[in-house]
Amino acid sequence: MVKKRHTKQWRYVTRGKERNRKPRFKTFLDEGKAKAYAEGLKLNNYKIIKSRLGLSKKFKIVLEK
Repeated sequence: MVKKRHTKQWRYVTRGKERNRKPRFKTFLDEGKAKAYAEGLKLNNYKIIKSRLGLSKKFKIVLEK
Protein backbone atom coordinates (compact mmCIF):
# COMPACT_ATOMS: atom_id res chain seq x y z
CA MET A 1 0.00 0.00 0.00
CA VAL A 2 1.35 3.39 -1.05
CA LYS A 3 0.97 6.35 1.30
CA LYS A 4 -0.51 9.61 0.12
CA ARG A 5 2.19 12.24 -0.22
CA HIS A 6 2.11 15.74 1.26
CA THR A 7 -1.07 15.32 3.26
CA LYS A 8 0.16 17.35 6.22
CA GLN A 9 0.75 20.46 4.14
CA TRP A 10 -2.98 21.08 3.62
CA ARG A 11 -3.55 21.28 7.36
CA TYR A 12 -1.35 24.35 7.61
CA VAL A 13 -2.51 26.19 4.48
CA THR A 14 -5.16 28.70 5.45
CA ARG A 15 -8.23 28.58 3.26
CA GLY A 16 -8.38 31.41 0.74
CA LYS A 17 -4.63 31.72 0.29
CA GLU A 18 -4.26 28.78 -2.05
CA ARG A 19 -5.77 30.86 -4.87
CA ASN A 20 -3.49 33.38 -6.47
CA ARG A 21 -5.59 35.65 -8.66
CA LYS A 22 -7.18 39.07 -8.55
CA PRO A 23 -10.83 39.34 -7.55
CA ARG A 24 -13.13 39.83 -10.52
CA PHE A 25 -15.70 42.55 -10.92
CA LYS A 26 -19.41 41.78 -10.65
CA THR A 27 -21.10 41.22 -13.99
CA PHE A 28 -24.74 41.13 -15.04
CA LEU A 29 -26.55 39.45 -17.93
CA ASP A 30 -29.00 42.33 -18.39
CA GLU A 31 -28.65 46.13 -18.25
CA GLY A 32 -31.79 46.38 -16.11
CA LYS A 33 -30.29 44.12 -13.45
CA ALA A 34 -27.09 46.15 -13.41
CA LYS A 35 -29.06 49.38 -13.04
CA ALA A 36 -31.15 47.93 -10.21
CA TYR A 37 -28.00 46.78 -8.40
CA ALA A 38 -26.37 50.22 -8.74
CA GLU A 39 -29.50 51.96 -7.46
CA GLY A 40 -29.68 49.50 -4.58
CA LEU A 41 -26.15 50.56 -3.58
CA LYS A 42 -27.19 54.24 -4.00
CA LEU A 43 -24.49 55.05 -6.53
CA ASN A 44 -24.74 58.52 -8.06
CA ASN A 45 -22.26 58.72 -10.93
CA TYR A 46 -22.05 55.41 -12.74
CA LYS A 47 -22.05 54.08 -16.27
CA ILE A 48 -23.07 50.62 -17.48
CA ILE A 49 -20.80 49.21 -20.19
CA LYS A 50 -20.41 45.88 -21.93
CA SER A 51 -17.45 43.90 -20.62
CA ARG A 52 -14.76 42.83 -23.05
CA LEU A 53 -13.99 39.34 -21.77
CA GLY A 54 -13.78 37.25 -24.92
CA LEU A 55 -17.20 36.62 -26.45
CA SER A 56 -18.95 37.73 -23.28
CA LYS A 57 -22.35 39.41 -23.42
CA LYS A 58 -22.21 40.68 -19.86
CA PHE A 59 -22.49 44.18 -18.46
CA LYS A 60 -20.50 45.85 -15.68
CA ILE A 61 -20.83 49.03 -13.64
CA VAL A 62 -18.09 51.66 -13.92
CA LEU A 63 -17.93 54.62 -11.57
CA GLU A 64 -17.41 58.04 -13.15
CA LYS A 65 -15.38 60.74 -11.46
